[in-house]
Amino acid sequence: MWYFLAAFRKHPRLQNAIKNRIAILVPAKNESKTIQNLFDSLNKQTYDRSMFDVHVIVEDPLDPTIAMAKKSVNAAVHIVLDQTRKGEALDGALKAILKENPTKYDAFIIIDADNLAHPDFILEMNNALASGRQIVVGKKYIKNWESSDRKSRSLVSNCTSLVYTMVDDLGNSHRNSRNIPVSMCGTGMMVRADVIKQLGGWPYRTLTEDFEVMVDCLLKGFTSLYYQHAIVYTEEAVEHRVSFKRRMRWLTGFTQCNRKYRKAIVRKTFFEGKIIWKNFDFLYSLVPVYIFAGISLVLGIVGLLAAGAYALFFQPLAWPILKIALISIGLVYGVLCLFTILTLIVDRKVIKMTFWEVIAVIFLNPFILSEFVWIFIRIFTSPGNLQWDNVDRINYVAKKDE
Repeated sequence: MWYFLAAFRKHPRLQNAIKNRIAILVPAKNESKTIQNLFDSLNKQTYDRSMFDVHVIVEDPLDPTIAMAKKSVNAAVHIVLDQTRKGEALDGALKAILKENPTKYDAFIIIDADNLAHPDFILEMNNALASGRQIVVGKKYIKNWESSDRKSRSLVSNCTSLVYTMVDDLGNSHRNSRNIPVSMCGTGMMVRADVIKQLGGWPYRTLTEDFEVMVDCLLKGFTSLYYQHAIVYTEEAVEHRVSFKRRMRWLTGFTQCNRKYRKAIVRKTFFEGKIIWKNFDFLYSLVPVYIFAGISLVLGIVGLLAAGAYALFFQPLAWPILKIALISIGLVYGVLCLFTILTLIVDRKVIKMTFWEVIAVIFLNPFILSEFVWIFIRIFTSPGNLQWDNVDRINYVAKKDE
């Protein structure tokens, strides 16, 4: 309940009299078709242009992105060969920057090549440094809703777009107030230079290196902040196939992190001095949700199978069992519908859907959320070896008034 109530509280806008020198890091492997929009948005920043530099990271020395980056934003380009993870790209660039001039920057901002930066994004990130927190996560708006091309949105993208509100406003807002490490999204994230120097670069190698950063906040004591006034626009996949692939990759990375670090976090939480209560948010906050959803779905599926078996033999118990199964499934569906409505209310000023799109999302989103169960099953039964691959991008067309 505290998580939900915190979502409706306004975050204070910070002010910073100090202009910090900031590096913008853009992993851009094979992103020449989409990255120009990001460059255009960086050229519109209200923050002093002499106080931030753009660093673009590519894999291929012949990548067209290189010429675009130098021409559009006078970027420094880092060629990191044989990238299989985003973390490898960031690590190569950061080590090169630290080697050349370790004291040049006060903070580093990571932003994906398919994003757009709000005109005040870097200004607000600089303001966020006044909080004293070492890692700052910005607010994610959805780029699909800003495009004048209607083909850049769909019911699937409308549903999956709500995940950012669920993670940030329905989760991180409460963590801010309790000084609990916030959940990270690898784009629109700022890391202070002292953290980068302590890490010696970017040592994270799972598919979700941003989640590894959150784990390091728990293990190394880094402080973090969700700051909703620093806004980036990210994009969501329009096709279900692409969306499913993305979510499969995210949850695979989540599972990798959980297996790699959970024992260390449990040890630090319970066995190295006093119990660290704030770590319980990471360890157990979603357990009641998993138990409720898991039991309800299992009861529903088992009930449906049992009812079908009884029906084949014309047994009188078929209908009562079927009712129990439908009630179990309906309960899960109803809770997810209510959760979707709450999410839409929290971000109602930002979510740009028509009335009928909202209605459709309320009824479809529970099915999209339920797919995470199937994805988890896929991960545990056939984990495979997913790579950091490029995915299909939307055709973003800026509106005329931009």
